[in-house]
Formats: sequence, structure tokens, C-alpha cells
Amino acid sequence: MAGRLLRFPIRPITSEEGMSAARLALATAIEMRASKSAELRLEEPETLLGACGLLKNQLESSPEEVLRNAEFFYRFLEQPRRSVGILDEREFFLGEMALIGGTACRLLSRREEARRWFDRAEAWFRHTLNSAADWSRLSYQRLALKVEEREFDEVLELAPLLIESFEKLEMREEALKCRFLEGIVLMEANQPTRAIETFRRIRAGARAMGNDQLLGTALTNLVQLHAGLGEAEEALDASRHALLVWRRLENRVGVAKVHWGIGDLLRVKGQPASAIEAYRSAQREFTEIGMRGDVAALQLVVADLLLDLAQDEAARREIVAALPAIDEIQMVPEGMAALALLRESVRGRRIDRGALRELHGYFGRTSQ
Repeated sequence: MAGRLLRFPIRPITSEEGMSAARLALATAIEMRASKSAELRLEEPETLLGACGLLKNQLESSPEEVLRNAEFFYRFLEQPRRSVGILDEREFFLGEMALIGGTACRLLSRREEARRWFDRAEAWFRHTLNSAADWSRLSYQRLALKVEEREFDEVLELAPLLIESFEKLEMREEALKCRFLEGIVLMEANQPTRAIETFRRIRAGARAMGNDQLLGTALTNLVQLHAGLGEAEEALDASRHALLVWRRLENRVGVAKVHWGIGDLLRVKGQPASAIEAYRSAQREFTEIGMRGDVAALQLVVADLLLDLAQDEAARREIVAALPAIDEIQMVPEGMAALALLRESVRGRRIDRGALRELHGYFGRTSQ
């Protein structure tokens, strides 16, 4: 008489066990994970929830690594169809991993890939019960992408609507992040006084919430704004506080952007050699993280400074080194026109500084 194999349900794991399982999964080589999925509890909602949290926390320190891990989890859950939870957990985690992957691509200036990941997130979030909150978070990332692509009028139109949506959902931190986008637009529109007021309000709100990530972001933008106005005392004070926050969070992107702001201050104060040193410090950090777009943006800034120092050949080398990364970034037509003018002038060994400065303006400094 043939026997029959009975399958008993596995005991669900606790949140603490899920976080431990998530850490173990992320510490396991990607190529080994699928074969160890049962041992690693990869189909457990608590494991996946822990992995999402860990990956989000690493976005501004290791975006390339986050992208690789988010893609692994996405592909693992997508095919074959996994049994995750009892309701819409599989669809939620597919959407969440796609959103994390898209955010990482945005930070890496891989904008076309970011759009594709955001489209995937939208498709999966359509199948979840709590879709309003998920869609709002996705809308924020798409709006941040519009800031980087300099679609400022659209951002100013849509940001208040998104803020209202977050406030109705009692998602105060996300609402504050939208105000950050408004501040960035004011910076780019050359309205530093209004931008400073905006970021001071964000700083106060972040402190009240105890949100160090938003606090550091507000302080970093205040560094850049005060630096641009040559307000050394205010810029240095903001930089000291920002660095304390970023180092506590181990946020390498934040540290690099503070160094960038200090470079701006030194440049305004007529100290080009010291400014270049600060920019190089930021470049090294961005290079190690894999943020090639930011490295290229700083190469253009350094090239402009080198021209001030009559080091034309060194400036040309900086621009030539930046071009491959710039080619990978999808720009609006005006940015492509400036790039074409700059490329042609470099070939002719007489750099078009107008095109150089215009092109640099198409690199955003947005964060998560």
C-alpha cells in the first residue's frame, strides 16, 4: 500500500526572526540564495519586510548594491510564482522591490531604468489592498525624477497635491519630503532666500519628528544655499551639523554632498585650489559609491575652476573624462544641445564655458 506525503504548514516567524533572516539572506551571495530559499526563509513576509527595510537604509550608502539585491528579490518572487502570505503580500513585495530598485537607479542617474522599475511598481501596487499609500510613495519618486529632469513647472503643480494626499494618509514624513522637492526647485530657480526659508521649515519639522535622514538633507541643502551666497558662518555651521548626522547614519552620499557644498563656499570666497580639494573629496566618495552622474557633474565644476586658473589642458581632460557618464544620462533637449556644443568645443581645444556651465545645471542634487 503506497503511502502519502503529508505537508504541514511551517510555523510563521516573528518580526525579530524575520529581520535576522533578512540579514542572513543579504549576507548570502546572490547566486546562492535561490537554492537556499527554504533555509533562508525567503518566502516569509517578515523576511521580505526586513529585507525591504535594510535595503532602504542602504540606498544612500550603497545604491548599486541595493539595486542588485532588489532585482534579485524581484526576480525571485516573480517567477516561478511564489506562495507569500495569505492575501496580497506577494504583489506588495514585488511592487516594493521594484520601487526600491527604481529609487536606486534614480540615485545612480540611470533614469530610463528608473522609469521601467517605477512602471513595474505601479503594475504590482494595482493589485494591493492599501494601494493609496503605495501609489503616493511611488508618485514621490516619479516627482523627484522630474526635478532631476528640470520639469519644474510640473513639480510645482503636482507637489501640493501629493502633499495633501500624504497628509490625508497621515504620512507626515513623506509630506515633508515633498516640501524638500519644492525647495530644490526654488534653488534651481535662483530664489535662494525662499529656498532657505523652505529648508529651515523642513529642518524644524524633521527635528520635531526625530527624522535624522530628513534633518541631514535639509542641513545639506542649507550648506549649499549659504555657500552660494558666500555666507561662510551659516554654511560652515550647517555643514558641521550635517556631517554629524550623516556620519551617525553612515550615509556616504550625504557626506559627499556636504563636501560639495564646502567646495562651493571656497569657490565663492576666491579660494579655487582649496575648492578643488573639497570637490575631489566629494568625487572620491561618489566614485566609491558608484554614482557616476555626480562624479561627472563635479568634473565639470572642477573643469570650470581649472579654466579660471588658466589650466586649459587639465580642464579639457576633466571634461573628456566626464563625457561617457554624461552620455548615459537621459537629458532634456536643452541639455543635449549644451552637451553637443561642449563636445564640439573640446574637439576644437577651445572650451565653450557657456555650454560647460549650462550643462552642469542639468545635474540634480535630489536625495531619497
